[in-house]
Amino acid sequence: MKLKSKNVFLIFALMLFFNYISLSFMPKISLAMPFYDLQPKDIVLRSQFYTNYGNSTLERKHNIYLASKSLDNTFVDVGAEFSFNRTVGERTEKRGYRTSKIIVGGEFVDGVGGGVCQVSTTLYNAVIMSGLRVIEYHPHSLPVSYVAPSFDAMVNSNFADLKFINNTHNPIIIRTVADGEKLKVEIYGEELLEKYIRKSEILEKIEPPEYEVVLDEKGEFPELYEGDSKIVKYGKEGYKSVGYLITVKNGKQYAVKKIRTDKYAPVRGKIVYGKAVKENKNLKILLNGIKNFDFC
Repeated sequence: MKLKSKNVFLIFALMLFFNYISLSFMPKISLAMPFYDLQPKDIVLRSQFYTNYGNSTLERKHNIYLASKSLDNTFVDVGAEFSFNRTVGERTEKRGYRTSKIIVGGEFVDGVGGGVCQVSTTLYNAVIMSGLRVIEYHPHSLPVSYVAPSFDAMVNSNFADLKFINNTHNPIIIRTVADGEKLKVEIYGEELLEKYIRKSEILEKIEPPEYEVVLDEKGEFPELYEGDSKIVKYGKEGYKSVGYLITVKNGKQYAVKKIRTDKYAPVRGKIVYGKAVKENKNLKILLNGIKNFDFC
């Protein structure tokens, strides 16, 4: 069976026959459907991309798993527009998302859904390597560690989305695997006749400002006494960068296309100095001994 738009209603019937639980139909949008229903001969692996998140907190790992699960088995019809926010849904506590680090106003702060941008970024790279047409993406304001500069894709439930068009001649299917160490996104569809290679080039490094030095006035670091210090946030370089997509045909470089230029702000580090006075244990023992001594 050749999987084309005219067969979509047949696919829907098969989905219902296989007891597909939730079917949300709107014309020309992406739909989630069981992958085992869609494996004709002309559906092959077009691209795959993975990022690492093994060093993340349990909360961040949970959010990555939750978002990738919502993305898994997504079907995008010919000419349809895919929206990450529409497919994954809002990142709220009510929907099971947890608090982890997010970027707000050029700072890493606690927020519900931290880690979801790694899912959108991993998908973004699989999409461009599959030759699909991206129509909306947003870079982070700060550099991220899990992907090269100019290849990230930040999302926010309210104002920032990742969107692309299925500009191939057959539907595509998105698969995801999040195993706690690596996040992998695969895109299946018609055979890809060329190969796309990513290239990140740093045009300029932006040195971070001097470390912010603060006194632990609120006692948030009880292990720090007068004269003690601790780096609570490391400084990090910013970048001006450009992203290229290299087309390879028959093993030879065919074209080089600049797809984006970005600027990432540097991260200012922070050092905390202790304020508490260190207790003299020997003096305390001596004073307690004098206090308890009977002079009578």
